[in-house]
Amino acid sequence: MTTVSREEVDRVRRRIAQAQELAAERFRQAFAAAPLPPTAHLEIQAAALLESAEHIRIAGQIRYQIDGSVITPYVTQGAPVYPFFDLDRTPVAVFEYWLVVSEIVSSTSWRMTRVIADAEEYDAALRLIRSPQIVRALVVSFLPEVDIRDDGSAMLAATVYTRAQEERVERRMLFLDASNEFHFHRRELIAEGRGGVPV
Repeated sequence: MTTVSREEVDRVRRRIAQAQELAAERFRQAFAAAPLPPTAHLEIQAAALLESAEHIRIAGQIRYQIDGSVITPYVTQGAPVYPFFDLDRTPVAVFEYWLVVSEIVSSTSWRMTRVIADAEEYDAALRLIRSPQIVRALVVSFLPEVDIRDDGSAMLAATVYTRAQEERVERRMLFLDASNEFHFHRRELIAEGRGGVPV
């Protein structure tokens, strides 16, 4: 596994924050000019995220379909969105892709999840947890790690704080397949609490 440096993590975070600011400004301008479809903000944000990303490209444009409470991104309707992405096969690119595609897919649980990159961010997460219980006392590094395989697939390990369902800090292992879709592999619990928000 190769560690993504703190400087690289911060640069990716800054690019995503800038993309969100850009999307908000573009949405305000578009909203002032004309009525917008319900998916407009999501589509504007997806475009800004991909424009701001350093290591990711897409063949086409992200659109969204709304079916009741289910919102699905697509490039070609009815086809999975992931194969349309092209990303560099480097550790920082895999990390950036995970954050960007998580924003584009925008699940309820992702909106309650925050990446932890160092002990200070871990301490801040513990202060948020109601009645925290430390499960794993020693954590060598909170930084993301990536293992890229010869077939283009990769494993990503990242530490997150989440309030979806149960409140916890965990080290997630995610498998990126050759068609650019992430799959949950396993998690290592670091700390948990008695809070949480149903999703």
